[in-house]
Amino acid sequence: MKSAAVEIVGILDQVLAIVKRTPQELIWQSRYPDERELVDDLTDHARRIRQGDLSRLPDLSFLFVPTGPLCEIAASSGWLDAYTVLGNRFDGLHSRLR
Repeated sequence: MKSAAVEIVGILDQVLAIVKRTPQELIWQSRYPDERELVDDLTDHARRIRQGDLSRLPDLSFLFVPTGPLCEIAASSGWLDAYTVLGNRFDGLHSRLR
């Protein structure tokens, strides 16, 4: 069985793949001024977790809340169904790491 941290990295990798695949509509959220900052932030989260650093986990959790930045981006960019599945998985895993 994979650890929760490893599975969260897998979720981040999936989100990054979606974000990099097509242009993202960022208008409905205020956290990321452009796609580069979105990608850089998600990449940093994944890198830290891979290294065992969970210090930014509260920040990552905020990104996944309903109507949070990732939800808004997913809804306006056409991947809300995928986000919902990934977000629900993240929520369950996050609760195991707290």
